[in-house]
Amino acid sequence: MGESFRVGQAPFLLQRHAHAVKAAVELVHAGVTRTFALAEGKVVGFSSSSPEEELKPGLDPTEASLVPAIALARLVAASGEYRVVEPKAPSVPLALPLSWVILEALRRTQDLSPVLDLLGTNRPFVRAGGNLTPNVSLVPLEAFVWDRLGSPLALADLQRLLPEQTQPLSRAFAALACAGLLVPADAPAPKPEKPRFPPASPKLRERLARIAREGGLPALEADREPTEEELDQAQRDKEQALALLAQGGDERQAVRLLSRAVSLLPDPHSLVRLAEVEVANPLARQRALAHLKQALEMEPTFTPAWLALANYWALRGDTEKQRRCLENVLKYDPQNRDVREALLHLSER
Repeated sequence: MGESFRVGQAPFLLQRHAHAVKAAVELVHAGVTRTFALAEGKVVGFSSSSPEEELKPGLDPTEASLVPAIALARLVAASGEYRVVEPKAPSVPLALPLSWVILEALRRTQDLSPVLDLLGTNRPFVRAGGNLTPNVSLVPLEAFVWDRLGSPLALADLQRLLPEQTQPLSRAFAALACAGLLVPADAPAPKPEKPRFPPASPKLRERLARIAREGGLPALEADREPTEEELDQAQRDKEQALALLAQGGDERQAVRLLSRAVSLLPDPHSLVRLAEVEVANPLARQRALAHLKQALEMEPTFTPAWLALANYWALRGDTEKQRRCLENVLKYDPQNRDVREALLHLSER
């Protein structure tokens, strides 16, 4: 057949061939053959000899997108044989980011110990790049791990930060690492470049400042480059605030820290996280709306921002604006199951 693979290795085998122009990775376990067709970072086809994993023409797109993820989840703690073969034309064409498929698989995997054994508890990891793929949305704890690993940290370091979340943290860390969003940083990494306000675009600065003025937010200093000390403090405030929110800590303190930080050093994730807290307070909803608008100004395909904005309009009773927010997600992420279900629910009202 081919080479053997050990428990925990299946996601990494797919990741190894992620950026091939065209390749198909065939994995055999317990008599079941599963084939993942890959092309330039996407899963473009999937087949399985198991009837319950069969992709049939006419299957709902959301259900079809989850089939390869569920199949991979069954392989995470499995061993078997694999080979790379010439891809065939898929019966059901797909266009799923491989990182999304792996994240979904790891979220569903029951036994993560084989993957964690391969990754190591004390081995430092760091973010693979500065930005996430637009079609990949992180759950809150994954976003927390992603935010913290701008500099090298090990899983053990993260667990010391949130001792009450040891197991969920392990899952989030494993999912990001298997998806290729985190990479080992065994060699001392150069100190990350200081973040600058916001991406070097005067027009973006001015648009964010305008949103701040209209939304009653603290003024963004669009014409001034912050000092190193201000940037360092803003980053520390963001990290402290996000940790407080992840632990269910003092929300008022978190909002105070995060509001100050994003006025100087905004980023889409922090803006959305802040808005999610503000939207629960009727007196802060105008600020929440402004923060969500800023997040989408910075990254128009940031799904958590569209979902939070949809929730904002739902709380205001404006179902038409809620619907438009959800439909905007499907323009760039047509396979998003949660959004499709939400739109279906709205149509049934």
